[in-house]
Amino acid sequence: MESLKLKVSKKCLPFGDKVVRGNLRLHKFQEIFYSDVSELKNDVYFIVAPTGAGKTFSFVFPILYAKDNNYLTSKRGLIVVPTNALAEDIEKTLKEQGIKVEVITGKTLTKKGKERGEELIEKLKNCEIAVTNPDILNYMINSGYHLPRKNEKFRHLKGFSDWLEFFNALDYVIFDEYHLYDEEQIANILIWFLMTKEVFRQIKWFFVSATPEENLIEFLYENGIIPEVIEQPLSSEGRVIQGEMEIEFIKISKRIERSLFGYLVEDGKLKENIRDIIEKAISNNEKILIIFNSLRDAMKMKYIIENEIDAEVWVNTGLQTREKSEEDLNEILNRTDIIITTSKAEVGVNYPVSLCFMDSGLYFRNFMQRIGRVGRGMEKCKIYCVIINKTYNNLKKHFNEIKKEELDYYEFVNLMKKAFEDREFKKDKVPKFCGAVLWSVLNSMKEYNEKLTYQRRKILENLKDKFPYYWVLHHLNEKIKEIEEDENENIVDEEVRDELLKWWDTFKNSFKRFRGDSVIWKVIYEDGRETEYDLLWILDNAFVEVDKENRTVIIKDFREKRECIVRGILTFSLLDREFPSTIGGSDIGEWFKFLYSDYIGDLFLQKLESWKISKGKYFEDENFFEEFVKEVESLSPIYSKKRIEIYDLLVDYGGISLDDEIL
Repeated sequence: MESLKLKVSKKCLPFGDKVVRGNLRLHKFQEIFYSDVSELKNDVYFIVAPTGAGKTFSFVFPILYAKDNNYLTSKRGLIVVPTNALAEDIEKTLKEQGIKVEVITGKTLTKKGKERGEELIEKLKNCEIAVTNPDILNYMINSGYHLPRKNEKFRHLKGFSDWLEFFNALDYVIFDEYHLYDEEQIANILIWFLMTKEVFRQIKWFFVSATPEENLIEFLYENGIIPEVIEQPLSSEGRVIQGEMEIEFIKISKRIERSLFGYLVEDGKLKENIRDIIEKAISNNEKILIIFNSLRDAMKMKYIIENEIDAEVWVNTGLQTREKSEEDLNEILNRTDIIITTSKAEVGVNYPVSLCFMDSGLYFRNFMQRIGRVGRGMEKCKIYCVIINKTYNNLKKHFNEIKKEELDYYEFVNLMKKAFEDREFKKDKVPKFCGAVLWSVLNSMKEYNEKLTYQRRKILENLKDKFPYYWVLHHLNEKIKEIEEDENENIVDEEVRDELLKWWDTFKNSFKRFRGDSVIWKVIYEDGRETEYDLLWILDNAFVEVDKENRTVIIKDFREKRECIVRGILTFSLLDREFPSTIGGSDIGEWFKFLYSDYIGDLFLQKLESWKISKGKYFEDENFFEEFVKEVESLSPIYSKKRIEIYDLLVDYGGISLDDEIL
């Protein structure tokens, strides 16, 4: 099996000149945080520092600076992170510095209905730093806490007019690990920034990552926003954050090994040489980390290792995130010999390991985040990384051009950038999504209280012309209003009218979700442990029993045998001759296209074409119909999978038969 070995010298952070709080010497990137943020020249800062540099530790510095300089009023910050698990990790770090922290997630917000929004603002005002996820912000900014739900006529939140009440309480906002967001999510964040900037010019925004999104920086420049980029330098001296890395890249064949699992396992057992490496490490009291692309591979590996090696194994993947456990993470890590994880390793938890086997991940950023979890602060670590043929060949070519036995960290980063063909960031989609998001926010404000929000909407009027795609949704919404008011069927037949209104409500609601829709059910292991997870994944990857009545699945194991495989979904998010529309089902090609494509505009147009043929005859006004269809077609560029709300899962033995209340 062909492989390539290289060494990366230890990673050290030199200290800067600023010393605070008596003896705390700051790194360069930390100095910007220990300041009066309201006096900073720029509105936006990009902080580029490697994993382990102490970014989280520095997030409280604006508050500490205000205290150290006897400010009459303290500062308040908001940290936005992509996962709840990371939010909990950050909470521990900040509390150790004596900061009053509130984690605001769906789990920590305990109240329901209109009181939930009031609880949200109360939590924010009672802390120095709030840590939340973008889902909470997105739901709030799209008036989710105001708009009536099923069986409600009106919702009024005292003291919480809308998202302005929330941002008015903030001095700075930090988007940590923002590189994980896609084009539509970046557009959401940009609109939040531009909207708050129109009203609250004191708020400073920080985007923090080890792997910055250069397209986002360019987009800000194009819109007249000048960010400052602060990159942390490295050296051979200073605080060691990662020991010397010895990395062996293994070229894998799609037909033979296919993945890390195929490299480690043969005929259902660990390969002899792999078992020897693992057992030797354990005998030397070294901890081992194994990172898979596939959650299913991770779960299968657990069973294999436990059957063959006398070792304490801990599996830490998205499936375990919501497991009920009172045990401290440090206690788990102390007793564990082998840690098995997935892409969850890319953010949050730091693993005290010196030996790692890993799938490279799909893209450069996945790889760099994974590699940063190994050898933290240690003298030396060994990594076995499997990569596909194309990436391996790129790596070998560019490595031979360097002709160095040992690389420094930034040389290594540049080499790996050339080796990976990173995910294409579809920059042209961002302005369209910005226009769509802007329309959603302003329209939702108008829907819950036109008079109350008039002045605030007026302030944001100038943003409409920055993002012309706003008007696509505006004009289509006006057409929908005409259809809604058409009680005498002068435009369209009542049944088709009801279908259109249902589709449009589903479309509008999709903007309240920051991520794609999923169906979360209770998951019970055979040993009685409980968690929650995406039903679509569970049915596809585990050998399970399904309890439809109680919306529960019982996992037997993760063998190759699978009883239930999801073949498609039903949704009201597409116009088709059948309502609700089916994605997949008997059309395997369509289902795979949906699963493995971020954008499904062509699928949307295909469904719309069948709807035009079957429903056009029900429109009394032919001109209205032609104009309406043309405007609906213009939605195609923003039809990502996030537009799709799942109504029912179609599996081998039939449907799951979901209802709206559990979505």
